[in-house]
Amino acid sequence: MRGFLTSDGGALEKKNGTDYAQNYDLVVRWLADVLRGETLDVIGVKSGQIEEIFGFEPAEIKVTSGRVDVMVRDDTGSLYHIEEQRNLKKKDMWRFAAYHFLGGGQWGGKVTDIILASGEVWSGENGNREITTPSGKYSPVIIDFSQRDGRKRLMEIREAVGKEDFGNWLELVFLPLYGKEKGTSRSRFAEEVLRFEAELYKAERISARLLAATLIISNKLIDKERLRGLWEEIRMLDIIEIAREEGMKEGKTLGILEDRQEMITDALIERFGAPPARILEKIRSVQHPDVLRGLFRHLLRCESLQEFEAALRQAT
Repeated sequence: MRGFLTSDGGALEKKNGTDYAQNYDLVVRWLADVLRGETLDVIGVKSGQIEEIFGFEPAEIKVTSGRVDVMVRDDTGSLYHIEEQRNLKKKDMWRFAAYHFLGGGQWGGKVTDIILASGEVWSGENGNREITTPSGKYSPVIIDFSQRDGRKRLMEIREAVGKEDFGNWLELVFLPLYGKEKGTSRSRFAEEVLRFEAELYKAERISARLLAATLIISNKLIDKERLRGLWEEIRMLDIIEIAREEGMKEGKTLGILEDRQEMITDALIERFGAPPARILEKIRSVQHPDVLRGLFRHLLRCESLQEFEAALRQAT
């Protein structure tokens, strides 16, 4: 959530969460479930109501299981690229800058980068957290969760829920990232948040999807075996099993889809040059292998990019 949710790759090997949490398409779908209809106000960014969430994958970047990003489009048409980075360093900023401008090229430059930073966060140079060269500047919105008091906020939320005076449930997803705690202390806090959410779920106050999204956020904070034990304790192992089954079932289909989408994109580039971003987005939106196969065959007969785009509109 690539990461809403990007880990810095430096976490201890044992703290790898559950296997499903690295299934890119599953993560994006679950995050889409909890984000759709909300705004980004909860993380400190003013936005319209979120209407669409999809994976971040410019044509030049291949999604890997180690990185999870999401693109968000609100009801005003604004686009936000949201990525989470634990222990944000200056070198990460250079990498994000590359992704940003590649993505901007694909989506017409209308993208705002939001980095959800936690752990040990780069303070910038003279307090200025941006990357500058003689030719330009990269200045993302950095939400520094390390500056928020997680335990105090959890207490406030508990009290508000008890008084029936709390409704911004989306904040719970990000709560495990709050504060500067490390190691066991951080792990225990994440567990405390998950137990609280389990209570809310059993009381039918929140959805299982929101609980699962919080688990995804926490998957690098809690030891794998401890995480499994926690789920057994709160009797929610069905989420893990469902995720595993969905991942296995969809893995083969997703592989076929990606291969055919890539094949069409390569053929388009070969015949008509690099296609506009809107066409690439349409191709990725096709979720039926047979439709993609038909589009590829039609592409071979097309005399122009416009003719192919017309066929693509009919198919989608």
